[in-house]
Amino acid sequence: MAVLGLISLLLLQSLAVGTTFPDETIAEFSVNMYNNLRATGEDGNILFSPLSVTLAMGMMELGSRGTTLKEIRHSMGYDRLKNGLLKDLVSPRDFAAVTHLALINAVYFKGNWKSQFRPENTRTFSFTKDDESEVQIPMMYQQGEFYYGEFSDGSNEAGGIYQVLEIPYEGDEISMMLVLSRQEVPLATLEPLLKAQLIEEWANSVKKQKVEVYLPRFTVEQEIDLKDVLKALGITEVFTKNANLTALSDNKEIFLSKAIHKSFIEVNEEGSEAAATSGAQLFSPIASPFLDLYF
Repeated sequence: MAVLGLISLLLLQSLAVGTTFPDETIAEFSVNMYNNLRATGEDGNILFSPLSVTLAMGMMELGSRGTTLKEIRHSMGYDRLKNGLLKDLVSPRDFAAVTHLALINAVYFKGNWKSQFRPENTRTFSFTKDDESEVQIPMMYQQGEFYYGEFSDGSNEAGGIYQVLEIPYEGDEISMMLVLSRQEVPLATLEPLLKAQLIEEWANSVKKQKVEVYLPRFTVEQEIDLKDVLKALGITEVFTKNANLTALSDNKEIFLSKAIHKSFIEVNEEGSEAAATSGAQLFSPIASPFLDLYF
């Protein structure tokens, strides 16, 4: 259900508000990572927190020097809570005698809709997936005033029009942005259009108007091996014995051996709850006499 993947991407992108990373940095990385994950050709949802991954690589940036540092800064665009939802990102079996250092972060979000969905209006609907198969899901419903817009993908066909809806959370500082193609057009046809500038255009162009909203109630959890993703984005040296992490450790032999990202989101009538964590393990070919460190 790729539509949920796109929803999750944009929701967690909005969590960058209030961080020290520029919005455009998070947005650009979000799009690049999303496109890379979609390019793997795997079916199903895509769920990740670009903020969590950015923070994890920010820790790596602080510990890097030389060409390793240049690669991370270039690929990530750098200029310079955990509550139990996510468990077992790493387990004892992931560590060995040569594990020198573990870097772990977690981000968490819980927000109620500014206008909540009434549970009695939730009905079971048929939902069409990208492969044209249908599944039965609980569909929430409400009618009200929301920021909404219709955009063209550049084609002259009627199906070239797609819809963008923004649903705010209490406080009006964070919102969920939903993107939906016409029923007869697969969402995959919109994915090549996805760019950071387009997300900004959507946010600036939607207008407040009366809208009937049908939104699936769903829960998604996903784990992603970041090693191949980061390599595809241009971060390669840190995974080799040529890695320069001398600002992180006196051991000049360490390199990044494993990078994992795990995320969770639940969307229901009251609002949304989401969490994400990213972890990186650094190994040394020579066993370190020091204890493992956790951040």
